[in-house]
Amino acid sequence: MSVVILMNQHALLHQAKSEFSYAYDANTLHLVFRTAKNDIDSVSLIYGDPFHWIKDEHSNMIWKHDQKLMLKRYSNDLFDYYFIAIEPTFYRTKYAFTLSQSDQVYLYGTKQLKKIEKEDDLYSLYDLSEYFNFPYLNHEDLHHTPSWVKDTVWYQIFPDRFYSTSPNPNLKWGKLPVNNHELYGGNLKGITEKLTYLQQLGITGIYFTPIFESPTAHKYDTTDYFKIDPQFGTNADFGDLVKRAHELGIKVMLDGVFNHAGYDHPFFQDVIKNGASSPYKDCFYIDQYPVVNFPLNPITGKPARYQGTNLNYRTFAFAPMMPKWNTSSPISEKHLLDCIRYWIEAYDIDGWRLDVSNEISHEFLRKIRETARKAKKDTFILGENWDSSIPWLHGDQLDSVMNYDLSYPIWKYLEHKMDLSSFQHVVSTYMAHTPKNVMENMFNLVGSHDTIRIKRRLNDDERRVKLAYLLMFISAGAPNIYYGDEVGMTGEHDPDNRRCMIWDSTMQSTDFYQFTKHLIYLRKSFLSMASHDFHFIESNGLLILKEIGKEQILLIINNNAKHSSIDTHLISGQYINLFTNQLIDIHGKITLEAYGYLLLQKV
Repeated sequence: MSVVILMNQHALLHQAKSEFSYAYDANTLHLVFRTAKNDIDSVSLIYGDPFHWIKDEHSNMIWKHDQKLMLKRYSNDLFDYYFIAIEPTFYRTKYAFTLSQSDQVYLYGTKQLKKIEKEDDLYSLYDLSEYFNFPYLNHEDLHHTPSWVKDTVWYQIFPDRFYSTSPNPNLKWGKLPVNNHELYGGNLKGITEKLTYLQQLGITGIYFTPIFESPTAHKYDTTDYFKIDPQFGTNADFGDLVKRAHELGIKVMLDGVFNHAGYDHPFFQDVIKNGASSPYKDCFYIDQYPVVNFPLNPITGKPARYQGTNLNYRTFAFAPMMPKWNTSSPISEKHLLDCIRYWIEAYDIDGWRLDVSNEISHEFLRKIRETARKAKKDTFILGENWDSSIPWLHGDQLDSVMNYDLSYPIWKYLEHKMDLSSFQHVVSTYMAHTPKNVMENMFNLVGSHDTIRIKRRLNDDERRVKLAYLLMFISAGAPNIYYGDEVGMTGEHDPDNRRCMIWDSTMQSTDFYQFTKHLIYLRKSFLSMASHDFHFIESNGLLILKEIGKEQILLIINNNAKHSSIDTHLISGQYINLFTNQLIDIHGKITLEAYGYLLLQKV
């Protein structure tokens, strides 16, 4: 006779060795179990070492195990996610889940969901075949992301537009509109002069967009991977910059374009010239010869903008200026890995941001990581992935990615393209599906050289930009400031988002600068601001509680164009306003002005 199970079985989900089951550190295993929302009364974990058996009083062999109640840690519109952290004594674990619904108990394992009539059904004699297995917490398989990463406050610089000691005499600094490939004269010596400015703001890490020799302003079409572009200065200038940055406590991360080369790269030029007889032909993906099957600009001799021609070689997107590397070629592999090693060993850089990392083979990403770590054990490897990136974040490839998984809901909620319920659903899902040791090292951002400036995205309303920054700075992971955001810069898509940095204080937003500086100070002062979870408080407004131990931080946001009365009865108490240091009694309903906020510490 079959047993009728009333719960939503389709919603039940767990997978061993995944984002639902992973080694957080050398001793700790994190486990997540999914159920339908409000469908289960409780979930417990039953677990033990598969080889740990003892004799009972009747000399029967009994499996030594523990059973612990799991915490319902996240909920979205569809699912509840239960969480537990355990420390297996012998680093091995067999485990299953017991689900309680009304007065019924069920066992969920690898093979089936079955009703439990008596306790012995949980673990048949010598038979753990239906239990999940985490075979061993091997230290080699752990995430070895450098410890400094999670506490970093990043600042992204587009070098040509930041500061110049010798600006282009043919282009006025700050000229509008900005056009592609205009060179304004920003250089490394100029950035070095402004390092004190960054330190005073609270910055502890710089991410440079590419600085190697290239014919364009953006430099994502590398000609020489071992040479600073003369427009920016010399290799020695870069060495001075890194040395000075380190003296000020600022890390330096370079942008490595290893998915594709530039059209002018000598390897590719040799292939164009010599075709199938070129020693570099296998460094790229050449479908047929001649390589160039499209008209060239008669003046420059370079490809014109893509016109829809089917190219004879693979590229990034459809850009003929960016031929894709074949990283399985021994020649290209050595060339690119030598670059990784060179800038670490010769100039002591602290990290690599890998452009278009999701199009690079997993095999080559592993080689990049291995090469970088051998050159300097605490080198940070960041990837440019725009989508969910768990396959790249198992600890053997990337340490982190640019966290667009979090950027998207922040953008859409503040743009009023997503309501509060949907925002909570998407963010809760992100938290449930992201391992904690990944989340704490994410590269969080609300804007970059590839996106609309956050201020323009929010209709140039600085009040709304503050909300975006608040959400970024209370999220687990390292926040990143795109150069000029802190003084109120705006701009549409590329190239308008790459305007020259505003250094004229009369044109800067001193209010937003002070807000940003204080937010950085708070981030460094309160551990709970970087804790893993948002605790959404049920209300007619956005209330987020962050906590570690007794330290509680509360963020209240009014994402409306008019003042709103927000229900706070679930978080009543005394708080300190972290921007004014005033003591505030929170109870009942409070009124916030249009796009207003409160960032509070519980007394």
